[in-house]
Amino acid sequence: MRRAVLLTVWLAGLALTCGLVAAQSAPGPAGPIRFAEGRYELGRRTRALERAWMQCQDAERRAAVIPRVQTAVLGFFSGNTGVVAQALDDTTAALHNHTPTAAERWVMALAATPARAFLDLRELVLEVELSALYEVPSPRPPLTLRLMVGKQVTQVQLPSEATLPHRVRVACEPTRQESDTALELVVGTPDAPNLRTWRIGLSRARDLDRRLAALKAAVTELNQTPPALPIDVATLTARLAMLDTLRKRGPVETDLPGLQLLRDAEAMAQQLRAKPQTSTLAGRTGELFLSLPTTKGTLPVRALAAPEAPVVVVAFHGAGGSENMFFDSYGDGEIVRLCRARGWSLLCPRVTSPLDDYGPVIEQLPALVAPKAKRIFIVGHSLGAATTLVVAAKYADRLAGIAPISGRAPGSVVALRSLPTFVAAGTKDFSRPGSEQLADRLRAQETPLTFKLYEAEHLLVVPDALPDIFKWMDGFVGK
Repeated sequence: MRRAVLLTVWLAGLALTCGLVAAQSAPGPAGPIRFAEGRYELGRRTRALERAWMQCQDAERRAAVIPRVQTAVLGFFSGNTGVVAQALDDTTAALHNHTPTAAERWVMALAATPARAFLDLRELVLEVELSALYEVPSPRPPLTLRLMVGKQVTQVQLPSEATLPHRVRVACEPTRQESDTALELVVGTPDAPNLRTWRIGLSRARDLDRRLAALKAAVTELNQTPPALPIDVATLTARLAMLDTLRKRGPVETDLPGLQLLRDAEAMAQQLRAKPQTSTLAGRTGELFLSLPTTKGTLPVRALAAPEAPVVVVAFHGAGGSENMFFDSYGDGEIVRLCRARGWSLLCPRVTSPLDDYGPVIEQLPALVAPKAKRIFIVGHSLGAATTLVVAAKYADRLAGIAPISGRAPGSVVALRSLPTFVAAGTKDFSRPGSEQLADRLRAQETPLTFKLYEAEHLLVVPDALPDIFKWMDGFVGK
């Protein structure tokens, strides 16, 4: 009980500290889109920033942008979409050593939101909302846009006097071919029509609503009795909800392969309705979107399955993230590349509190995604670092090592006495004192410890630290 109270107090203190610093450092909301609605655009900008950070080898330029990244991180904690988006854009430009023109700034601020992320092949028009995530301190020039779905091109002129948000109707290429495709955008001005390009994931399928209705009927039937394969049924149930969301609205957080998910769900439903039931998940290779029953509800997990993998890495993300964060962010998916290069498996659960039930992630999922694995490592960032330490205290005898990044221990570390640990933090990281304190506590009890600081702040320390953490893991795998 005391441990739970201490952890709750620590989490509340972290949230309060971040909120107070954000309130002092960041101006008020600057964009017309609320935080939750801008999540996809913030993710897109974060990935661009992380790519630029990893490409930049100029130490002085990196150091110069850290205050801007800190503004973005603190704005994220306070839910300030406009501040976050502008700080991310400005930082990315600075890392590229580029000073945007006024026109470029307006193009950078622009966001495009499709009304739906999953279309029926018979739908040949897609409504798209154009908006500005933040205000630019100069008059907006006339903008030109080319929006393409397949080979069909829609030209849009956005005069300076046009109000935002602004809705446009985009033609979709007539086709009989189902696909996971994209809405492609090229935005500029009449004098410079190609200032910025980007893609937003879309999917197109035949008889989509009928197929979703059939899936719903199958899921209802399977959930009428306790399932023999609870992870499979929970995954199929969550998959239907995911597909339904893609059908009803634009991309929520990241680009998802709707058609692939639909076909996979249909195959799962057929296999689970057969007699006898057989697992639809065992033996899979590649990325999986799983849903795991726990004592506290259903836990989403994004996984990289590798049946021959000798190692499973469990990665706990930071506050405000999701199971997609290690796959799509944190160095634009650096941990996925590192695992793929070694033939290792990866499990990324959704983290909302260290007190949630992550036991099945350790006890059940490794046997499903990597049945030959002999070692399990845990990596965690910020809130995920605290989660790493809590989970490791319970499962220390099952783990080969842990790597908490930018986080402090919320309770006793005695159970970690013999567990190899890699503690990392940024030199300009607001969590650095907690990481240093954690390292001191582990060192005092002679825990096998590696401690390293990186010239980064709270977010970008993760892609900087991951290569060293994986080299550290390699040393144990070879033994």
